[in-house]
Amino acid sequence: MRETEMSDPISFHNVSKIYRIPSLKPWQAIKKISALNDVSFTCPQGEISCLLGPNGAGKTTVIKILAGLVSHDGGDIKLYGMPYSEAMKRASVKIGVMASNDRSFYWRLTGRQNLEFFCSLYDIKRRAIHGVVSDVLLELDIEKEADKPFRLYSSGIKQKFLLARSILRNPDILLLDEPTSHIDPIAKDGIHALIRNNFIYRRNTAILLCTHDLYEVQRLADYIILLNDGRIIAEGSPMRLRSLIHPGITFIIEFSRMPGKNWAKRVPVTIIREERGKVECVARNKRGISAAIHAAVNHGGKVTKCTERDESIIDIFSRLIQGNAL
Repeated sequence: MRETEMSDPISFHNVSKIYRIPSLKPWQAIKKISALNDVSFTCPQGEISCLLGPNGAGKTTVIKILAGLVSHDGGDIKLYGMPYSEAMKRASVKIGVMASNDRSFYWRLTGRQNLEFFCSLYDIKRRAIHGVVSDVLLELDIEKEADKPFRLYSSGIKQKFLLARSILRNPDILLLDEPTSHIDPIAKDGIHALIRNNFIYRRNTAILLCTHDLYEVQRLADYIILLNDGRIIAEGSPMRLRSLIHPGITFIIEFSRMPGKNWAKRVPVTIIREERGKVECVARNKRGISAAIHAAVNHGGKVTKCTERDESIIDIFSRLIQGNAL
């Protein structure tokens, strides 16, 4: 867990949540499902913290708790050092929420009319609504689409309007739950750029992103919190998570002629996998790479290429979930 500060926008400490599901049969006991189990993490200002995990890991439960839609059963939650309930009661912390597949927009109204309606629900003063909506439309570059009925929008434009609604109150904390689900790669890249440029660089917002889209994580995440079955199994920057899998330098040697058996026996490297014409290894440092190449050549190998390899987010995710690194 990263170092915490009293002023962190979001601080979870040993938070748990149990869903109690009554049975349709009165003689059967209530079923209890543990969605979160002693979850602790923080989200600092001006960073994108990513909750990553498979379906059912507990990501959406975290969002619902922070949005005030469900209550937690144990642990402490603080916003900017204040207890969650106190911060919400005082309305001293503004939270914006963008949920995936949100159906609360009225399809017969235009995008502008929808945003004006939501402004009224957020208790934004009537005389300020027009200016607030116009500013948000300009910021997200959707002003040209604003006066069309919502039902006519493409999936990418709908997602932008969902994002627009989440920032109407200029939130301190932005919760994004699968913000680019069901949209094409080009529209996805556009929303990623908006999130990074408009809310991190320009507004210095604290963002908590929940996703299982590994491409999205690779594009956006400053810090990754890996959830599985309601527990945090690893966390850190992408670089730190790579080091959990293989502490060292991963490299691939390609051969036109493979070296003899046991060529790496006395070399300070670990062989991860060996295929026809290729060997993937891990060394502690650059000297280990040189030693491996010399050993391979001395054992009759003919080296054609040697390249370092970065673990992708996909590799990190799959290996940590499968428990290979922990």
